[in-house]
Amino acid sequence: MSDLNHFLSQKKANSEGKSSRDVKKLPKIINRSGSAPILNQLSKEQIIELLDPLMTRIPGFASNLAWTRQKILPSNPNIAPEELAQDLGISLLEAYVILEQLQLSSE
Repeated sequence: MSDLNHFLSQKKANSEGKSSRDVKKLPKIINRSGSAPILNQLSKEQIIELLDPLMTRIPGFASNLAWTRQKILPSNPNIAPEELAQDLGISLLEAYVILEQLQLSSE
């Protein structure tokens, strides 16, 4: 069996064993029966709530988070997301999520 076939058969077997409890819950602003909200109707917090799970999957997010925690925050604890984004060469949203997660973990 090729590596690809082996990978696909494992993935199929894993997905068949999932129960309804394993399904991730949708953010509060999305419901299954209604239509999706228009982007300009959402608050900044609602948009971040939608995008937060995606941001943590960006390649390099974990290393940027660790770098910020270990190197940037000790020398500049009140860094703005705009400055962090510029320093690391990342998007403003990614910088905001990094600072938000670090703030939550420190509380």
